[in-house]
Amino acid sequence: MENIYIIGDVHGCYTTLLALVDKLPKNSKICFVGDLIDRGKNSKEVIEFVRSNNYDCVLGNHEYFMIESFQAIETKKANDIYLKWINKGGGLETLNNYKRTSEIKNDVDFLKTLPYYIEYKDYKTSDGRYLVVSHSNVGKVWELRNSYHKSEIDFFQNHLIWSRHKYCDVKEIFNVYGHTILDEPLIDEYNANIDLGCYKTEIENPRLCALEFPSMKIYTQENIER
Repeated sequence: MENIYIIGDVHGCYTTLLALVDKLPKNSKICFVGDLIDRGKNSKEVIEFVRSNNYDCVLGNHEYFMIESFQAIETKKANDIYLKWINKGGGLETLNNYKRTSEIKNDVDFLKTLPYYIEYKDYKTSDGRYLVVSHSNVGKVWELRNSYHKSEIDFFQNHLIWSRHKYCDVKEIFNVYGHTILDEPLIDEYNANIDLGCYKTEIENPRLCALEFPSMKIYTQENIER
């Protein structure tokens, strides 16, 4: 079985992303942990790169922001989530990438297709755990993934894009995710957080990270945005 490469939160850092992908083996199978957009200056290009290469990607909270803000963009009537996206989520940097509302709609339609998690049952660790990629960790809510109850479905989905520091050992899976910025990747026997704060140029060592699975080899690329 070939390796798969999971890439952390890109946040619009397109040049940095291209440099990281160049470090990976050619024609690698790649999956993104979400948060392709916002804060960086080239979110539109990042979305197009992922879409045109048919790479796998899960939904992040910033994609959720953009999807839920589209009605406000289209009607030019700001609502609460739009204001939160613009004022706290880095949405303005994303909107500055677009010239027409139709372009935004095209990308929003793509973002709506992203799943909350992806199971890769053919990719396993040496102790038999199969790979699950999500934006935030699946934590103790993993058992709710097949629920038919709306309240439990909502709770599960909310956890997968917003939760922080609530990881736990789910015996059959190895969970790779981002969302919470760390100085170095966190890798243990059952999960890995690979968000190294690529967009945060004010921190000491902002990097974009890729995890080679199942070898657990780490590739990083420093922020080279201009």
